[in-house]
Amino acid sequence: MFKRLLRRPVVQNTLGWSVAQYMRLIKATTRWEFRHGERVEHIIGGDEGIIALTWHSRFMMLTSAWDKNLQAPHMMISRSRDGAVVAATCKALGIKTIRGSAKKAGKYKGGDAAAASALTALRSGGCVVITPDGPRGPRQRLGDGPLRLARATGAPIMPCTFAVARRKKFDSWDNFILPKLFGKGLIIWGTPVTVPTDTSDAELESLRVSIEAEMNALLAEADTALGHVAIEPAQARKS
Repeated sequence: MFKRLLRRPVVQNTLGWSVAQYMRLIKATTRWEFRHGERVEHIIGGDEGIIALTWHSRFMMLTSAWDKNLQAPHMMISRSRDGAVVAATCKALGIKTIRGSAKKAGKYKGGDAAAASALTALRSGGCVVITPDGPRGPRQRLGDGPLRLARATGAPIMPCTFAVARRKKFDSWDNFILPKLFGKGLIIWGTPVTVPTDTSDAELESLRVSIEAEMNALLAEADTALGHVAIEPAQARKS
């Protein structure tokens, strides 16, 4: 019943608007601490495009790291039913969206158009925000898509992670975190990574492993700092 309702645009838009308002409240009522801002201060707020990465479970906190003076965000979202709600949320927040591929007749279509839109956003000085383990996992595992986009554009990859002291953790594939209002929060910036255009696929894989490891280390640092047990990544898919 609920899944059928989610197919209706009016339901998607209503849910998206509600989520957006809650995200605004999270940003406004949480006492945020930032760590390692010096890593990215020469990048954010500039004229060049950037690729921001964070894990899917921390989506509700994304806008808390964003200031209106930073590069215009473009959220990469799947064309799934859940993705439609996220797109409605972004619209209510004034965030542009890039819709990814969709599975039709057993094949994924639309990926080329999404890549072209991401290239345009980055070359115009925007920020493409990607939750690289979404929409279905495996949890906290990084694919090579963001790195290939970085190699094609020269845009730096900027990892970031979030944690809050007061929260509800769901028993979902990503252990989704719903922040509670009026708590303490922590945002940790990772090390920006630039991928040269002549980077080989083997070198790309080495960078992928390194970025994934740092993102999981940052997530563990943030969660444990606020009194939670670190969430382990899911088993990676076999290639």
